[in-house]
Amino acid sequence: MNKRTSVPNYESTSSITHPIISGFPPVPPVTDKAKYPDEPKPSLNGHASKAGLSAFTAAIFIVGEMAGSGMLALPRAVVDSGWIGLILLIVLSLTSCYGGTRLALCWEILEERYPEYRGTTRNPYPSIASRAVGAWGRYLVSACVQITLFGAGIVYLLLASQNVQDLMKPIFPQVTFCTWFIIFALVIIVPMWLGSPKDFWMVGFGAVLTTVLACLFIQVQMVLDGVHSTGYVHHNPKSFKQFFLSFGIILFSFGGASTFPTIQNDMVDRAKFKMSVYMGFSVILLLYLPLVISGYLIYGDRMDANIIISLGRSVLVVLANVFMALHLILAFLIVVNPVCQEVENLFDIPHEFCVSRCVIRTFMVLLMVLIGECVPHFDKLLALVGGSTVSLLTFVLPNLFYMKLCDQESPGSGWKKRPISLHMRVFMWELILIGLFGGIAATYSAFIAIVNSFSFSKACLL
Repeated sequence: MNKRTSVPNYESTSSITHPIISGFPPVPPVTDKAKYPDEPKPSLNGHASKAGLSAFTAAIFIVGEMAGSGMLALPRAVVDSGWIGLILLIVLSLTSCYGGTRLALCWEILEERYPEYRGTTRNPYPSIASRAVGAWGRYLVSACVQITLFGAGIVYLLLASQNVQDLMKPIFPQVTFCTWFIIFALVIIVPMWLGSPKDFWMVGFGAVLTTVLACLFIQVQMVLDGVHSTGYVHHNPKSFKQFFLSFGIILFSFGGASTFPTIQNDMVDRAKFKMSVYMGFSVILLLYLPLVISGYLIYGDRMDANIIISLGRSVLVVLANVFMALHLILAFLIVVNPVCQEVENLFDIPHEFCVSRCVIRTFMVLLMVLIGECVPHFDKLLALVGGSTVSLLTFVLPNLFYMKLCDQESPGSGWKKRPISLHMRVFMWELILIGLFGGIAATYSAFIAIVNSFSFSKACLL
């Protein structure tokens, strides 16, 4: 007797049954998540699972991933951009936060329209691009994410090495910056073998805790330096080149959008990711603003590219160095993880722990070491990445993809256009234009600065 195979109806308002693996628990429709706050997600073994990040934990990951290098480099960037840099810092923070919420909404749209995205997706940002504009968008986003996070990983290792060299110079004066860079890279290889953020959620908490402690020690030392300072604080006129270099650094400091879809994809309730973005950016601004304002008023043009180098010598600076180095290592694990997952997807590496994953991720760390040893200019690399790929991933593409997805409709599938008010559409196009023109200027300025300052004698391997 022939059996009729039932086909699941994904447009139904009732519970949805997994189309491939029998025995899955019913999954509530994405459009009605609020009614099922405690509904467990299906897992591959057919049993219910509540594993995943909460909204608060996701916010912790956002802060841990974004706050480190920005906290060290922003004070000098604001000094080089003049008083308007303070305004620019707040504006770019708010617009970057807005871009993060657009990405969150994009993923909600994908889950609503395509059932295959309701499970775990290894490369969520490229998936958003593919559904919004097609294959070219997927390739563009994949390339930008790889460059951004790969570059950020190099910057984090360079900064950690610089801080530790400054800290350990009295004890190990013969150990150079280049040597510390290699040491940190070797230490980070084994933790790199972990899977995705949900597999090392304590890293996110550790990154935030070390950031807050380092920020506290730096802020106290800056106040002490200001109290004992008797000299005049100089603020010389700045050039357009300095301004756009600073623009790129500020962009980089708020450029966490490339990891947002990955973090959201690991959440229990992905609809709450917008709240995570709001919480994360609020904490980041609270960390950044006091340091930036203090640096501008107390040090002025005496500010180093790395704020810790500008501080007076004390126990507070030692503690700040220790905690900031720890933060940069922990943040490195967060920002590089999406790059690893994307590369593993290209080679069809299993999601589970395996030897292939270890080989791929070890090779990536070694490649970072090679680049970092050849071009050890963290501030200029930071501005280059911030002005190029970060401006695209944070300001241009989230708004473009959101408008494209909202404008799509498919009567046969039950999709309808999502209305966007005229003033919001104009606002998003303004952000796109600012991201494009500002990013191009910042990228050009950073590239010229790298070329002009490059010296083969400063490269560690030459």
